Amino acid sequence: MIKIRQEVPCDYAEVYELVKKSFATSSYSDGTEQDYLNELRKKDTFIQELSLVSENDEGKLIGQIVLYKMKIVSAEKEFVELVLSPICVHPDYFRRGIARALMEKAFEIAKNMDFKAVFLCGDPSFYRKIGFKPTFEYNIFHIDDKLRNAEYCMAHELIDGALRDISGTIDIE
Repeated sequence: MIKIRQEVPCDYAEVYELVKKSFATSSYSDGTEQDYLNELRKKDTFIQELSLVSENDEGKLIGQIVLYKMKIVSAEKEFVELVLSPICVHPDYFRRGIARALMEKAFEIAKNMDFKAVFLCGDPSFYRKIGFKPTFEYNIFHIDDKLRNAEYCMAHELIDGALRDISGTIDIE
């Protein structure tokens, strides 16, 4: 049984070590995810309510997720939605549904806060299982996607059809 709750400042040191350990086994990691998260918490785009952790029965942190604000820029206007980054699970708890549970809880909170979509850059084979689709299917493109077909830049609508009338460019760090 896991518990999911909002991250609080006294969790930061433990989360730092969790992120570091979790990404140490990833082929996608550049080794700076824990530092990225520390810097993210200082930015205006950070939303405390969308920074969650999961605990095991003993109260040890075994997972974390952060959603933060980003912009979709079109010729007419800017739209503010969310980016998921980072998310991690302690290696001892892989493949137990913890990442999915963290996303479901974060998406529920985000939807209640009137956000309509979540974006990320990640492994398509994993995130498609959660309902993410490449952003180009929505006519939204990552700023670095010169060919406009990046499978790794993905979006998940929190409300069906939310991205139907939006097009533009995003810059997910």
